[in-house]
Amino acid sequence: MQNFITRRNIIKITASAIGLFPYSSFAEKKIYNYYWRGFALGNPVEMKIYTKNQRHLEKILTIVTSEIDRLNKIFYLQDASSKINLLNKTKILLNPDQELLNAIYLSEKFFIISKGSFDITVQPIWNAYSSGKKIISDGIGFNNIEISKNKIALLNKNTEITLNSLAQGILTDRIHEILLNSGIKNHLINFGEGKSSGLAPHAKKWLLSIDNNTIDITNKGFSVSEPNSTILPNKKSHLFNASIYTSALDIPSKTTVIANSATLADGLSTTYAVSNKIIRENLVKSFSEVQFIINT
Repeated sequence: MQNFITRRNIIKITASAIGLFPYSSFAEKKIYNYYWRGFALGNPVEMKIYTKNQRHLEKILTIVTSEIDRLNKIFYLQDASSKINLLNKTKILLNPDQELLNAIYLSEKFFIISKGSFDITVQPIWNAYSSGKKIISDGIGFNNIEISKNKIALLNKNTEITLNSLAQGILTDRIHEILLNSGIKNHLINFGEGKSSGLAPHAKKWLLSIDNNTIDITNKGFSVSEPNSTILPNKKSHLFNASIYTSALDIPSKTTVIANSATLADGLSTTYAVSNKIIRENLVKSFSEVQFIINT
């Protein structure tokens, strides 16, 4: 049996510990305060929603849970029937879901920016570290992925991909989109990565407290990457640097990113964490509209 703690569980605890809250009382009787808890990608997730129409919200939550199930079937590595698992097993996937295509295209951008440190083909490292077996490195590298509108192919028999560095953000942004399109604009989504929208009751902003510093995250996505958030049997970090075929070196104790979307925050927090000093400096310069809060 694999002996490690999943990344999402730790991030959920951390998000609670660092104080994710709106500055307001919830005494406004005209606004329905709804706290939703569920599971996505194998881990607990939560939402805080403020709305005047409880029945409408209940109908929308049915759509939300259905969408979570659909995206689970695409990205969840622990589901043997998921699309990503089928691709890893058979090395080819015809007519792939648009979300999977978009995620791979986006991951290629982070691969280029990081000069190969960020790479979704690191799943063999995870497999080796979680099982105690030797790493087979010849399948690691983005050049082993061939992608088109109608097909995704893994060109090496040892290549396997993971989109854990983006899937939580993608799911968060999708649920945020559903809520907004349904007229529910005041909410906080915490799916490991997160997104806040609108205002809490009494027109107060959403605030994120990190190490005694308060940051306005209203209408922003956020992500936290920590080397100790997943405990692998060999005691190494789950944040892998593909260019050296092992856990990244000199990883900050906490990398928090605030961006316009949870997906961007998700990808940037991982890219920053696994990259070297020069790439990190270039990331901060290139994404000047993004906040990087780094704990060394």
